Order: sequence, then C-alpha cells, then structure tokens
Amino acid sequence: MRILSFVVLTLILALALAACQPTRVLNTVTPSGSYDRVKDIAYGADARQKFDLYLPTSTDQRPAVVVFVYGGAWDQGSKDQFEFVGQAFARLGYTTVIPNYRLYPDVEFPAFIDDVASAISAFPEHLHEDCPSGREIILVGHSAGAHTAALLLADTQYFERHRVNPSHIKAFIGMSGPYDLPLEHERVKEKFSQVEGDEANPVALAHGDMPVTLLIHGESDTIAKPEHSEKFQARLEALGVQVTSHYYRRTRHADVVASLASPLRFWTPAYDDIQTFLVQEGFASQRCEPL
Repeated sequence: MRILSFVVLTLILALALAACQPTRVLNTVTPSGSYDRVKDIAYGADARQKFDLYLPTSTDQRPAVVVFVYGGAWDQGSKDQFEFVGQAFARLGYTTVIPNYRLYPDVEFPAFIDDVASAISAFPEHLHEDCPSGREIILVGHSAGAHTAALLLADTQYFERHRVNPSHIKAFIGMSGPYDLPLEHERVKEKFSQVEGDEANPVALAHGDMPVTLLIHGESDTIAKPEHSEKFQARLEALGVQVTSHYYRRTRHADVVASLASPLRFWTPAYDDIQTFLVQEGFASQRCEPL
C-alpha cells in the first residue's frame, strides 16, 4: 500500500511539474497490451487531417466504435496526447478513433467541426472486419471537443455534408463541455468571429432526435462552468431526449478526462460512470462474433 501511495503521489507531482502537457505524462504510464494503435490515417489533404485507430487485442470486442474528440480551446491539442483515452476504451472492447483537426489561427469555425465530421465519414473504410462496421458510433468529447461533438448532433448539416448517417450515432458522452457557447469570451470570439445567431450553440440547436446522452462535469470547473451541462441537460430533457448527468465535487476542468487514465481512475468516478452508462444502454452486452 505504501508503494502504491508513493507511485500515485509521484505521478501527481509529475503532472503538476508538467502542467503545460500533463497528458504526455499520462501516456507514459498507460498500460500496453490491450490494443494495437494504427497511427496517422489520412482523411483529408491537410497535415492535421489524420486520425488514429485503437484496435482491441481481446477477442471480446464490441460492435460499437468510440470516436473521441479532444479539447484545447480550438487552438491547441493533438491526438498523440490522448493515447491513454484510446487505451481506456479499447480495454473495454471498443475500437476507438481519435482524430486531429485543423486549429485556429489556420482556420476558424466551422472548419474544425467539418473536420471531425469528415473523420467520422472516413474511418469505417479502415475497419478490416465486418464487426465493428462503423454503423454504431459512441461519440465522446471533452471540453471544446465536447462542444464539437454536441454541435455535430444538434446541427446535422455537417453530417449531411460529409455523408454521415446521423442514425449511426447511438450515444453521446460529453465531459466538461461549453454547450451554451459564450461568443464574447476572450478564448472564443476570434475563433468564432463569423458566427451570427445560435449557429454554434448546441443548447439552442438541440432537437428531439438526438441520441441517448451522458453528461459529466466537475463542480469546480472554472474554464467551462457546470452550468453549461445543467442547461444542456434541461434542454435535452425538455425535448424528451434520454440524458444522464453526473456532477463531481471538488473536480476541475481537466480532472475528468485525466481520470480516464489507468493510474488516475481513483481521482473521479468518470471511468466507472461511463462503464455503467455503456452497460445500461446495452453496448457492453454486445459482442462481435468470431469469424
């Protein structure tokens, strides 16, 4: 027990010292062996238009595919920083897609939204088996990535433009998302300078055909305050969309996604709550039949 406590404390100290890129530390302690990673699959001509595939090595694989959209205020971030997320879902048997997308100042809204839609359109042709097929997708996002994922579901023009069938998105898991986007915010306004009205606001654009949803938010989040999830939850419930929400005390913005990493799952209940959600919605009971 003392050894374990020492390891945990050492890891947390390392995270504090590496505050600019803490996910790199998490990746170095990510257990290997539960997945194969296929890197840098192109879905467009730009250098950032690539995604990684995480393929579970277990024979106990699920038909549903997880697509994870990372955050970074639309001006930073890389799929390479989130290997620990790919491991987390691959360990549960889910083939996982983590796309890069173009960033500000090279592009503004809606280019990064279009990029994620394009990646979702492209990944099924890189699945080499009949199961998973790409026709059952669990869309997951954190922070700005949660906003992107929610907007794709709320405004189906992006899926229509990239020939994605919205009915293939079977569930949405949003973590720490700014769903009621404040366009006047200093970290938002330049990236959304062409927006008029509510075209970038998932709360305003939500509709009754959106998939079953899980919202997770830290009550101590000062970057995207928990009121964003509360408003989105209330809107979805009013529309008759099935939604489950969890709000964690003394939990900050990055804590939720960081706690998906194997050594930090004690930090918040996020990983357990996601597993419970997937079980309750029937995803965990499905199996790919061996060929």
